Amino acid sequence: MNWQRFSAQVFKFVVLLGVAAVAYWLLRGTGFYDLTARENEGLNVLILLIGNIYAVMFAFVIFVIWGQFTDVENFIMRECNSLRDLLRFGEYLSEDSNHAIHRAVTDYLQRALKSEWKALGERRRDRPTEKAFSDLMDTVVQLVPAGATQEAIHGRLIDIARRTGEHRDERITKSLTQIPPTLIRLVDTMACALLALVFVYPFHHWLAGLTCFGLLAMVLFLANLVMRDTDNPFEGIWNVSAKPFADLLG
Repeated sequence: MNWQRFSAQVFKFVVLLGVAAVAYWLLRGTGFYDLTARENEGLNVLILLIGNIYAVMFAFVIFVIWGQFTDVENFIMRECNSLRDLLRFGEYLSEDSNHAIHRAVTDYLQRALKSEWKALGERRRDRPTEKAFSDLMDTVVQLVPAGATQEAIHGRLIDIARRTGEHRDERITKSLTQIPPTLIRLVDTMACALLALVFVYPFHHWLAGLTCFGLLAMVLFLANLVMRDTDNPFEGIWNVSAKPFADLLG
C-alpha cells in the first residue's frame, strides 16, 4: 500500500473540509439558513432522490472495476503458473534446450518487472516486454526435440506457451480497461450535488449541520478514492502485486 499517496489525498481532503467549515460558519452568520428553512421539504426530497441514484450508480461502478481488479490478479497468478510449468517441463529436454527456455523466461520476467508494471500504470503497452514474450514463444516453438519422448514434451511445451499467451493477453486487456470519463463525471456530479444539498440544509444547530456535512464528505471522499484507485490496478494507493513474477524470477 502506498501510504505516501494516501496521506497526500487525506491532507487535501482535510484542507478542503476546513475551507468548507469556515464557509458554513460564515453563512450561518448571514441568515442564509433562515431562507433555506422554508424549502425544508423540497431539500429532503432532493437529497433522498439523488442519494438513491448515487448509491445505485456507485454500486454498479465499483462492482465492474473491482471485478476487473481481481481478474488482473487472477491472470497474473495463472500466467506465472504457466511459466513455472514451462520451466518444469523444460528440464526433461536436452541441456541446451532447457537453458534456452530458462534464459527466455528470465529475460521476459525481468522486462515485465522492470518496465511493464510502470507502463501499464500509465495505460500503455510496453514494447520491450512484448518483444521479450515473443522471443520466449519463438524459443519454445523452435526447439528441436531429440527422440519421440522429447517430441511429446515439446508438444506439451507449445500448449503451455499458448496458454501463457492467453493469460498474458487477458491480463493486458483487463489492465488497460478503465471507467469511461463520462461515467466518472456523472458519479462525481451526483456526489457534489449531495454535498451541496446537505451544506445548505437548515439544521437547527450549526454543530449538527457541520457534523453531518463532514461525515457525508468523508464517506463520499473514501468512495471516490476507492473507485479511482481500483480503476488502475498498477498505479495508486493499492495495486496488484508483482510478487508472483519476482518469486518466479528468484
